[in-house]
Amino acid sequence: MKAVFLFLLMLTGISHSCIAQTETTPTEAVRATLMNYINGRNQGDIERLRSAFHPEADLRYLRNDSSFTIWPVQDYISRIQPGRTANCIARIISIDIVGVGAQAKIELEYPNRKYADYINLLKVDGEWLIAVKTFSVEPIDPTKHILFVLTSHEEMGNTGRPTGLHLGEVTHAYRPLIEAGYEVDFVSPKGGAAFMYGTDLNDPNNLWFVQNPNAYYRFTNAMSPNQIDATRYAAIYFVGGHGTMWDLPEHQELGEITRIIYEQDGVVAGVCHGPSGLVNVRLSNGEYLVANKRMTSFTDQEETAARAQDIVPFMLETTLRERGAIFIGADNWQENVIVDERLVTGQNPASARGVAERMIGLLGQR
Repeated sequence: MKAVFLFLLMLTGISHSCIAQTETTPTEAVRATLMNYINGRNQGDIERLRSAFHPEADLRYLRNDSSFTIWPVQDYISRIQPGRTANCIARIISIDIVGVGAQAKIELEYPNRKYADYINLLKVDGEWLIAVKTFSVEPIDPTKHILFVLTSHEEMGNTGRPTGLHLGEVTHAYRPLIEAGYEVDFVSPKGGAAFMYGTDLNDPNNLWFVQNPNAYYRFTNAMSPNQIDATRYAAIYFVGGHGTMWDLPEHQELGEITRIIYEQDGVVAGVCHGPSGLVNVRLSNGEYLVANKRMTSFTDQEETAARAQDIVPFMLETTLRERGAIFIGADNWQENVIVDERLVTGQNPASARGVAERMIGLLGQR
């Protein structure tokens, strides 16, 4: 039911910040149980971990010899070392609730391996408890991980008009990357979700994306920068939308993440207003990342045509040129993708798929 509700809200263009305010009590309660499991496990808090499970719960998995194994939860908990913190990033990927039953998917990512937990919960005496956990593990290939950067900003200057990210610039890049075998994580300055526009569901990529529960859940529950280990990513892609102009240029943590990815031979990309997140990124030698690079972005001419030149905090094309970029623009609203070594930029929403395709080509050469 929640997936349908989210879809209908998307259809009317309502911000996900509104969705968060209408989250149901059962979802909140299930999430609280899942967080007891995650934090209890990752922080070595035995009592908190125990509180998430029914006393007769069990874990089910296949051993390396493919033999089916049922592991009583009390035996599992006894293996957790009290007070030991795990080097692990945990994400709740999805939650589905029907009556007194629920199912959730959680990812637990370590530096060199990732677990997928499929959690079945039951509401017992008014309390949601984990009844069964099925899990699997696979090695992590850092050459297959890409980080999408989203804006958290939601107001167009002092106009009172909403802004944020452009959904099409997410979906038209996300889909070809996923279909090419890459895995995508989302990060934003504040984490969570922000207002989005460009939400036309007659666009098949937008429709495919919002109907994909794993993709849409990750997208609307973006991580915050302090949760990101930049060494795990082969590429970073800055999604556009006017909101980026306010919160990405001065964000030092995201700038540092970008520097690390680029200097470990990763690909840096952005589309439309997304390259605003690059204007202040400096490399270890002190030079701007964009200096002497052929690139593009939403042009000053397009900004003027959109009547936003007196609203945005700076003109993006002009600022990139001031940072030493070799700016290459096309006519308004025309697809334009520029590649210079491991920097890939697109001019406007029409360029998002082209950016992804060039990223795939570069990553395939590594």
